[in-house]
Amino acid sequence: MRAKYALGFVVLAVLGLYQCAQPPTTVIFAQEGKAKKLIYFGWGSPDTLYVRDHWQQMEEMPFDGVGIVVPVDRRAWQQGKRGTHNQLAWQIMGKRAFRVEDFREVIADLKAPKWRKFTDNFLPVILSAEQSTAGLNWFDDGRWRIVTNNFEILARIAAETGVKGLIFDPEHYNYRLFDYHTQRKQLDRPMAAYQEIARQRGREVARAITGSLPKVVILSLLSYTYPLIHTLPKTPYILLPAFYDGLLETLPSGATLVDGFEPAYAFKEPRQFAAGYRQIQEAVKISEVPEHYRTKVKAGFGLWIDYQNNPQHFTPENFRQAVSAALERSDGYVWIYSQGPRFFPPSAIAPSYIKALSSAQEVTKR
Repeated sequence: MRAKYALGFVVLAVLGLYQCAQPPTTVIFAQEGKAKKLIYFGWGSPDTLYVRDHWQQMEEMPFDGVGIVVPVDRRAWQQGKRGTHNQLAWQIMGKRAFRVEDFREVIADLKAPKWRKFTDNFLPVILSAEQSTAGLNWFDDGRWRIVTNNFEILARIAAETGVKGLIFDPEHYNYRLFDYHTQRKQLDRPMAAYQEIARQRGREVARAITGSLPKVVILSLLSYTYPLIHTLPKTPYILLPAFYDGLLETLPSGATLVDGFEPAYAFKEPRQFAAGYRQIQEAVKISEVPEHYRTKVKAGFGLWIDYQNNPQHFTPENFRQAVSAALERSDGYVWIYSQGPRFFPPSAIAPSYIKALSSAQEVTKR
């Protein structure tokens, strides 16, 4: 979720200016007439204990759901041990095989709320982080059995508690799982072999998830569009499309992969979201399963309220306009990211920004 997108913003700005002058492209995503959803996922995401105790106050915020932090050791969490080593999101790809029994108290936390408004909650997964993923090789069947087990456990937690889906963050946090050139240093195989095994792992992960969540929504913070923007085959995310192809071809009908499109973080103008939407459409050309891409991939957008730690990047009014434009153009989901401002409970954020979110959300529901 960190900011690495300056080049992407330039490319998209140029693309937007060019494409605005072009004839409209054919829309490949069917708008299903469903209400648009506004999700929060950032440094202020609540944990399961906060959700248990404060769900009613949470629903006073202008969101339809949130990414929820799941502690690995709940008692240690209560004692202040809240680093990434104690967050399930950061450990799914690691060497420890989890059990449902490890999370009975967490499940009880998540069952406690009687949600009326937050209908679309998510459990996050960090796919490539040094503290857990380091040493993971695409060809290591033993490690991948642990990984798929952990996805199965995460999906069971979600299914038992009414959680809508999973958030995938594929960004490289000091480990380059999706970079062929880095992975090749572990095991020297041709690119085609790595793409084939990455696709296989995607199928395995999809089966692990959909055994419990057949209609899962996977909100991916970046997706096919990221390697496309960063010029194949030089991108360090060259293996991401193959992994997601495996997901798509295995996800059953009714399951969805949302391109959360992090490059929209700083967008303010409707034309920028229109260009981003077309970018998501055009990314079908780098998928080996285009028929699945067209039916299962949906366009979403992310907005960073304090973009690059600058609380003045958005005024309340242009933040309202940006969120409105993002919701209008998306196929269903827009997510808000922040590092300084908090919503649960509110802190370091002016009420005018909360009002701006509420106003944008209400317009889409009329």
